[in-house]
Amino acid sequence: MNVGGVTAAGNTAAAGVTYTGGLGKDDFLKLLAAQLRNQDPLNPMNNTEFIAQMAQFSVLEQMYNLNENFNLLRQELQESMMLQAVSLMGKEVTAVLDNEVLTGTVIKVSATTDGIFLEVGGRQVPLAAVTEIS
Repeated sequence: MNVGGVTAAGNTAAAGVTYTGGLGKDDFLKLLAAQLRNQDPLNPMNNTEFIAQMAQFSVLEQMYNLNENFNLLRQELQESMMLQAVSLMGKEVTAVLDNEVLTGTVIKVSATTDGIFLEVGGRQVPLAAVTEIS
């Protein structure tokens, strides 16, 4: 299939589809359908090419599903770590922070993009830095 004269302005493709950083499985299927619809009837797509494209679509779909599952797993892990941190409220913990041993009572738990932090003795302590719970 020969394609000529395709242009794009900014982040918008000629077909009016906004570019979002990559093609998804729906975009891939639309392109494959358009390729089949617009192929030359006197020179149809080679079976080998079609099978290769279907295999690529299958791989793309599996990668998409895997990414979705990883995102769900990450979210569940963050929720589990937050529950673990909340269970430390009011308890005395020992943590190593910047090569300093810090012991105190957990008075606050916060979650940020950098992780889960406990407030101990007026300092923010990462949950991973806790070495002992009393």
